[in-house]
Amino acid sequence: MADAHMRLAAEGAVASVTIARPEKLNAFDIDMLKALAAICDEVEAMTDVRAVVLTGEGRAFSAGGDIKAWGAMQANEFGQAWVRFGHRVFERLATLRMPVIAALNGHALGGGLELAAAADFRIAEQHIRIGLPETGLGMIPGWSGTQRLVRRFGAQIVRRMV
Repeated sequence: MADAHMRLAAEGAVASVTIARPEKLNAFDIDMLKALAAICDEVEAMTDVRAVVLTGEGRAFSAGGDIKAWGAMQANEFGQAWVRFGHRVFERLATLRMPVIAALNGHALGGGLELAAAADFRIAEQHIRIGLPETGLGMIPGWSGTQRLVRRFGAQIVRRMV
């Protein structure tokens, strides 16, 4: 599934996935989640690809979920179409057969940090901010952040981010 805000390019053994919605700090909507799932399937089928680099366009890696994309959803729709689906997409990324490198070229907040945690390796520019601002909205991280982040970084670090 093609999406104007998700780009895939392959050169030799490396596939590059770029989140390309800089005007919204690369915040995800449902179509972008669907596009990322399709990209994972496409990359998995590329027999020459040995690594995937995931990055964001502009000044953010990703600000996570676009509040306007889920803010008007009813509770059941939010739980199924947003939280569970996003969790499955990030799990799909985390289980690709080749290593995924998140190149954090800008802020990674909320779901953006959860996306970075789904990668096997993270490389960050010195100036970026990372964190889970969902708690300020009275929410918990919904795309597996509470589990995957603790496994990757340890409970003490995650507590400070929250």
